[in-house]
Amino acid sequence: MYLGLKEMQHEKLRYALLSGVLLLIALVVFMLAGLANGLSEGNRLAVDQWNAQNVYLNKDANKTLSASQLKLADKKYLTGTDIAPLANLSGTLRTTNNKLKTTTSALGTTRDSFLMPTVLTGHQINGKNQLLISAALKDKGYRLGQKVQIGTTDQKVTIVGTYAASTYSIAPTVYTDVSTLNRLKGSPITSGDQQPINAYVTKNSHFKTSKHGGLQRFSTESFINNLPGYSAQNLTLDTMIYFLFVIALAVIGIFMFVLTLQKQALFGVLKVQGIGTKHILAALLTQSIIMALIGISISLVLTVGIAQIMPASLPFAIDWPQFGIYSVALLLASVVGALLSWRTVAKIDPVVAIG
Repeated sequence: MYLGLKEMQHEKLRYALLSGVLLLIALVVFMLAGLANGLSEGNRLAVDQWNAQNVYLNKDANKTLSASQLKLADKKYLTGTDIAPLANLSGTLRTTNNKLKTTTSALGTTRDSFLMPTVLTGHQINGKNQLLISAALKDKGYRLGQKVQIGTTDQKVTIVGTYAASTYSIAPTVYTDVSTLNRLKGSPITSGDQQPINAYVTKNSHFKTSKHGGLQRFSTESFINNLPGYSAQNLTLDTMIYFLFVIALAVIGIFMFVLTLQKQALFGVLKVQGIGTKHILAALLTQSIIMALIGISISLVLTVGIAQIMPASLPFAIDWPQFGIYSVALLLASVVGALLSWRTVAKIDPVVAIG
């Protein structure tokens, strides 16, 4: 360790450059991870906020909410507690004068449903044609008491409350009751148990009998994994991150191997003085670990700083446990990269190396 530290102190520029390379690799890893987390959270945040266990869809819907067609009457096939209907409409939320337009995911359920978010300002839905909007939409300029439209329909609804930030399939959410959402869809049935919905969401339930009426049950995690593009997006970004670990290992390995070749004469002298291969390898490992720690630490600070100045429209989320795992992975890649030179160090013949 002492030998490694003394050499780093003497060759500051050389080791600072490699620390800088590792810093850049780590920064890219953390930025990609943050973007992946942000996109993932943007797709699933509303579902996570339900705190539900199961989602029931039509068995022919290919596990997709928008393709599922059910009726309120289908509740008769289910038994349990906290069983809530869910209707979905993706469209443009716009003011009546079209000054504001925002793509949203409109969700409809019963007024007393556990799916209804906690209102922060305004009041809960207590009448027809009322709407709750997420905080992100309030920040865009939508306000309480404002009449808005969703999609292509002329049906107007009034914003009566706001709740915490929530997104589904990246778009900010709005909530209303099932009847209002069916009016927004232009459905001919806007009352009674024959109203169309897309799903039933439950906390604790099961089928009453072996006859399911065309319903299929999914865990919420399975439902999330089948959101359009969700799994493919995560797999793509994760693969890029894993390749960066390999690149970090290669960079450290090549650098240490080149240094070993350049210092064969020095290592030969050290061996003549009785310093064994184990101590020389310990010096190389010390150098690689210190460079990795410096690069990782600075990159974490930069990531947090960059996250603070990113625009709100750019999905980015820091997951500290995940960042901790990635930091350890980068550190291990550095250690393995340094160990790739052990055979070269072990085979150095002092007589040949000194000449």
